[in-house]
Amino acid sequence: MKGLRLLGDYALEFLVITLLVALSAFTILPFIPMLVGVTGYFKEDIDTRRFKDIFTTIGKNWKILIFYTLFQLVIIVFPALNIYFFNTHHESINYFVLAVSCIALIVGIFYLVTAPTVIVNMNVTLRQLFYNGIMLLFGGFLGSLISLACVAGVVALVIFYPYALPLTLYAAPFLISRMMKENFYKLKAKALKVSVFDLKKREKEDDYLDEYGMVSRGEEITENNNEES
Repeated sequence: MKGLRLLGDYALEFLVITLLVALSAFTILPFIPMLVGVTGYFKEDIDTRRFKDIFTTIGKNWKILIFYTLFQLVIIVFPALNIYFFNTHHESINYFVLAVSCIALIVGIFYLVTAPTVIVNMNVTLRQLFYNGIMLLFGGFLGSLISLACVAGVVALVIFYPYALPLTLYAAPFLISRMMKENFYKLKAKALKVSVFDLKKREKEDDYLDEYGMVSRGEEITENNNEES
């Protein structure tokens, strides 16, 4: 029964996350905040995460999200338009502008992979976001490689098989958030001079069972106690 329940939970997740990410991508501006919100959602285990975590994450980080969204729009959208224009108008090609556009696009994709995890787990300024985004990528070679491969796969689908793109709207954010979370654990454990296992165990100690025998996060219990007082 537990396996069947988990299957249902993941199926519902797939439908809801795919719909939310698709709608945000279609309307463009909410796309970056939605990616950060989904990263905050995937931060928790399947038994404890809820869809409202997406919007709670966005609400908690709205200030940095304004600057991060503007940064991503400039560094991804305009270079992508330049590259598309030069690929369709070869007679007007400017190799310097094309090279700068390619570099800017790579930087934008790089921070598209790392920045959401930094925002979800740390209270940072935009400058600190850029620095910690670089550090996060070097937290683990395998996790970073898988994350970048996911982005490359999505780009390939956009170019060659756009009809298959909806299948990635859940899988790509899920895998990237998981890989970057592991990188974050490794960096944090190194800074605290503890093992990754001990660090994860310490986080688990903040979880409790509620009166129904379900797992509740420590932060929720604190909020409930504040409301009762």
